[in-house]
Amino acid sequence: MKSFLVCLILLTGCKPGMFFITPNEVHKEKVVLFLRNQTTIEGEINISLENYSSLHVDFEPFIQIVPEGKNAEENIKLVDITGYSMGPDYYTLKKIDLYMNNVYNLLFVKRLTGENSKIQLYELYESGRGNYSGETKYSYYLSLPSFGPLETMNTRSSSLIPFFDQKMSEMVSDCPTLASKIKSKEKGYFIPLASFNIKTHPEVLLKIINEYNNCN
Repeated sequence: MKSFLVCLILLTGCKPGMFFITPNEVHKEKVVLFLRNQTTIEGEINISLENYSSLHVDFEPFIQIVPEGKNAEENIKLVDITGYSMGPDYYTLKKIDLYMNNVYNLLFVKRLTGENSKIQLYELYESGRGNYSGETKYSYYLSLPSFGPLETMNTRSSSLIPFFDQKMSEMVSDCPTLASKIKSKEKGYFIPLASFNIKTHPEVLLKIINEYNNCN
């Protein structure tokens, strides 16, 4: 933890440098920004949605970008953004219920599924700068076909757990073979109430989603 804090201090103390701490704490990284009006902007982005003081509360709901070929920063409102890509990864803006208390925050999450997947799975990585424990944390979120553009479901919420076998099988009921595997709690198709392996949620859900996408 100490080494992480030292690195963090060095990074934040050297403003001219570029860094990517989390999808919500980025400085001068080259990205492609996707807007809701179907246009894109290539340039160097600055995002400060995760930090010690804000705890995910965004008092200035915009990000900054220096478009390619320009020198001046532009402020882009969060409500006008769908996401951004950096290298092979795509980070989309979603309403996230971090603590499963029906309080939602607009944050960037990494899309783990294909663009045209029927069910989308997202990963939120927190460095510890903006949560109450001060520790790194991974959490996962689903978007179902019936959801709105920003809507997600925390995979640890009561919408999915406990009784994962019943709830998830109902979500994919139009694929009876897959639903049967989930109902039967076949290996690789079930998430228990208490799961301490952070890989369990993405591994099980990706397996289910991939099979659901290929269901005839």
